[in-house]
Amino acid sequence: MVFILDEGSTFNAPLSKVWELAQSEGKHSHPSQLNMKMSMQGEHPILDFDIKAPDGQLMHNTIRVTNIPPVGFILDYTGGAMKGTKLIQYYIPKGNETGVTMVGDAVSSMPIPDAQLRAMVLQGLDAAFKEDVENLKKL
Repeated sequence: MVFILDEGSTFNAPLSKVWELAQSEGKHSHPSQLNMKMSMQGEHPILDFDIKAPDGQLMHNTIRVTNIPPVGFILDYTGGAMKGTKLIQYYIPKGNETGVTMVGDAVSSMPIPDAQLRAMVLQGLDAAFKEDVENLKKL
């Protein structure tokens, strides 16, 4: 298990707009998440997708999302290579900007050294953040 802390990112948008994006359909896309399928389990969106691992292989993930408006959300990896990973993303309102912090524990069923797992998770978070910066421009 690897502790993850990713803080200091800021969206150039107020919290209301960030949350609008998080709740939107069709305007919120992540090209880094391949073969995306979404379903619902009660109030929880279930995301099934593949990502490219550093070695180029596809890694499947299933994530149960718990939305906590307007604070953020919990990502619970319920299937795939990172099953058991739990991450919390929360927002910090800063007027016309919104701070973003991600904290949690990452695990992998693959034999990956802790430093490599941490780097892989942080790289994925960075890609998702950059995609959301672009998504916010479309609102």
